[in-house]
Amino acid sequence: MPTVKKPRTPQDALPPRLRALLEELTHRELAARLERVYRAAALAIERLGHFNIVKYEPTSLEEAEGADLSLWETMAPALRDTVVDVNALVSAVHEAFPPPAPAAQKDAWAPPPASADERLEREVEAVLHSSAGRLSRRVADLGQRVRRPEVVSDRWALMGELQSFRADFRSQVGDLVYLTAAAFGDVQREDVVPGYQTQVLAAAALRGAVADLRRSLQSRLEKAAASPPEELPAQARRMEEALASFAGMPVSLTMKTRDKRLLVELRERLRAWARRPEGELKALVEPLLGELGRVGAELTQRTLAVHDRGVWARCGARLEQAAMHLFLGSPGAERVLREALEAAQALHGRAAAFDAFLRKARLATEQSFDDAQLRETLELFRERLAALPFS
Repeated sequence: MPTVKKPRTPQDALPPRLRALLEELTHRELAARLERVYRAAALAIERLGHFNIVKYEPTSLEEAEGADLSLWETMAPALRDTVVDVNALVSAVHEAFPPPAPAAQKDAWAPPPASADERLEREVEAVLHSSAGRLSRRVADLGQRVRRPEVVSDRWALMGELQSFRADFRSQVGDLVYLTAAAFGDVQREDVVPGYQTQVLAAAALRGAVADLRRSLQSRLEKAAASPPEELPAQARRMEEALASFAGMPVSLTMKTRDKRLLVELRERLRAWARRPEGELKALVEPLLGELGRVGAELTQRTLAVHDRGVWARCGARLEQAAMHLFLGSPGAERVLREALEAAQALHGRAAAFDAFLRKARLATEQSFDDAQLRETLELFRERLAALPFS
């Protein structure tokens, strides 16, 4: 039988919880206007999030040093698309919720809201107008920053500015949707902001991959410290291969350009060092280990805080269920414990001790648990979960 392709989800599709919220609004005209804004926001988030900036990034120091005005011309379509996508949302906000005339803004008095619905509508309008104004100002700021000589002449700087602005635009659009939706119901950001869950899952995957890369490089350094001098070039080449492998992973696409630059630079230095060893290999690699630790910490603190607490709570609930199954002698204990271990993989990269526990437990789950192993793993899991740092 021929394979039936699933219909592609429209770029302006709204999350189910957001659609339900709009359907529940008694003020149907307001709901229709909000839906137009939300669909424009979903479209902006989709386009800002799926632009392939990687094809413009240099893969060697030689490429990076070759930047000139032609680079800016090459990037012009990407810059144009960014501005167009954001301005389209600003226009949708102004069309659905026209800002008051300048004379009305100066009016010293306005009648109070006649109902709770009218009060919420005014609140939403204020958020939308303020957000649209901020987005417009950031668009103007983008145009100025990418034309600075130090940016135009530096490929990495131009990539970094564009990536930073697109991420900032996406965040501001998400805030617009979340704050206005929260006026009408008790909602979670991940349930109403288009693309938010995908973004968080990508950040969690990146954190885990960064932690694995850091551990791999650290292990290579330890082996190099115990190796004779003639074997050090081979160790340097293996580290270079580890960096190349990471760069080829889809998860690396979401890494900040400034951090990718560190990886490219170290690859170049390792390649040169393998040909002509000068100085200590450790001194060459250790600075990147610190930077990779910073990358993981930033993802944890800025993007994954709510995500991690949710995973932590789900794991805790499953461990409680596993303990109850054990008490009752139910075979469900092993199933629930395995589910908890699988869910905990989303915390990979948050803490080294927890990562070590997960690796060991993952190997153990390849075989069936006996009752003693179940109890031991359950107790250790509880200890490691409780020890996770939450500020």
